[in-house]
Amino acid sequence: MNRENFGIFKAVIIGAGASGLALAINLSKKYGGENIALIERLDRVGKKLLTTGNGQCNLTNFDCDLSHFHSKTNGFFNEIIEKYGKNAVVSFFEDLGIPIRFDGDKAYPLSKQASSVLDALRFKISSLKTKVLLSAKVIGLNRENGVYNIETDSGEKYMAESVIVAVGGSAQKHLGTDGGSYFLLENFGHKLTKVYPSIVQLKADVKRLKGLKGLKQKVKANALVNGKVVSQTCGDIMFTDYGLSGNVSFYLSSYFAGASACDMEIDFCPELNREELKTLLVKKQRNCSYLTVEHLLQGVMNGKIASAILKNSGVDLALPINSVNLDNVLEIVKNYRIKILGTLGFDTAQVTKGGIDVIDFNPKTLESKLSKNLYAVGEVLDVDGDCGGYNLTWAFSSAFAVSDAI
Repeated sequence: MNRENFGIFKAVIIGAGASGLALAINLSKKYGGENIALIERLDRVGKKLLTTGNGQCNLTNFDCDLSHFHSKTNGFFNEIIEKYGKNAVVSFFEDLGIPIRFDGDKAYPLSKQASSVLDALRFKISSLKTKVLLSAKVIGLNRENGVYNIETDSGEKYMAESVIVAVGGSAQKHLGTDGGSYFLLENFGHKLTKVYPSIVQLKADVKRLKGLKGLKQKVKANALVNGKVVSQTCGDIMFTDYGLSGNVSFYLSSYFAGASACDMEIDFCPELNREELKTLLVKKQRNCSYLTVEHLLQGVMNGKIASAILKNSGVDLALPINSVNLDNVLEIVKNYRIKILGTLGFDTAQVTKGGIDVIDFNPKTLESKLSKNLYAVGEVLDVDGDCGGYNLTWAFSSAFAVSDAI
C-alpha cells in the first residue's frame, strides 16, 4: 500500500509522554518522520516528564529486579524489562547526548534537570520531521478494512496502519492524564482493572502525629496490611497536617492500594539495632540521672520528634530519666505504628496502579490480541513500578518493545 497516496501513516502514537516520545523517535528513525504521527491533547509534549524525580528526572534504577514491578497478571512484564531495562534506557539517552549518572541506585541526567531530557527528546523528534499534533484530544478510534481511523476533538481525521495508545493513566489530570482515554482500548474489548493512586501522600491517624507536623526524619519503615509486613524501605518521611509525605510514603503507598487494615511501622533510629540502642540508653540513665525523660533520646534522634512520639504513646516526659521502662521506649522508637486511612488521591499521585488488563496483550510485543496492529504502552496498562525510576523504566522499555515489533 502506498501510504503517501492514501494519506495513511505507518503508525500514529496517541499521547506524547515518556513512552510516546521514545516511540516517535524510534519509529521515525525506522520509517521516516513523515510516516509517523504523534498526537498530544495538551499544548506541548512531555509535561509530566518535567515533574519526575522532583524535576531532576530519575530515568531508571540500577536495581531493576522484577520484584520492583507490579501487575495483576504476575510476570507479564518480565521479558520486556529483562530485554529493554536499565541498559537500554541509559543507551537510548546517551545516544541523544544526555550523559547518565547514578546517584546511589537512581539514574539521572548528569545535569539533574528534567528539562534537558525533554529538550533532547523534542529536538530529536524535530530533526526527524515527525508530524506532531498538539492540543488535539483523540475522541474516536476504530478499525476498518485493516486501517485505523483516528478522530480528534477538533474534527481532524487521520488513518494509520498501526496505532499505539500511550495516553497514561488517571494520575495528575492537570498534566493531561485524567483517566478519560481508557475507552480507546475498551472499545476494542479490552477491560479496565480497578485503578488506585500510587506514589502518593498518605492520610493517617492524626492522633499519632501530634507535635510532628512539619518535621522530617530519615527512617526505616514497614507497610503492614492486616498485621503482616508486605514491604519495607528506608528514606525520608515528612509529617503533615493530613498524614505522611516524603520518599518513604511514596514508596509504600502502592502496597496499601485497595487494602484494608493498613498501618505503617516506623523505626526512628535505623542506624542502631535494638540492643545497641538499649546499651546506649542504659549508660545515659546511669550517667545522667539528673535529666528527665524528655532528654532521654537527646543526641540520638531529632529532639522534637522524640518528645512527640513519647508523649503520644503516654510517656510522662517530666519523670526522672532513670524511672522510665527502656523496653517501652525502645518499642516506641523502633516500632512506632501509625494507622493509614487512605491517600490524597489521583490529583497529587505520580502514578496509577492498575489500568487496562494486560491479559489480552502479547507480553513480548504489547500488541493487542483483540485487534491486529493495535498496541499499548506505559501507564495506560496494568503495570506499575516502585518509587525510584521504575515507572519511567517501564515507560521506555515498553516503548522500545513496541518500536521493535512494528
